[in-house]
Amino acid sequence: MEKDILQAAKVLKGRISLKFKPEKNLDEFCESNFEHYDKERFEAIAVRLFYGDEIIVTLYALDKARQQGEVYYCGKLPVKKFKTTTISLAQVLPFIEEFNFTLTSGRYPLDEIEVINK
Repeated sequence: MEKDILQAAKVLKGRISLKFKPEKNLDEFCESNFEHYDKERFEAIAVRLFYGDEIIVTLYALDKARQQGEVYYCGKLPVKKFKTTTISLAQVLPFIEEFNFTLTSGRYPLDEIEVINK
């Protein structure tokens, strides 16, 4: 149990929200940073950011044409994965108005906490 507590303190998990600037949007970001992304063919549905030895940004985009067909597994979305390692924080910041995130050790659910020092 003690080992679990120490390990939990090394890894924090959570959720993040991001708001684009009023004059920017996700499609514009994707077209600027992912080769072959076309908003007429694809709909961006998820973005993953990995920061470690390198920065990897992965985009998951619904393939609208294949969604209409019958060539994908029933009940699944046909998604194309785009990946880039050439994007920098300086390229991302012009699109962002604000972002917010909370990270937790995972030992206690955030839904069950009550702030007592209001």
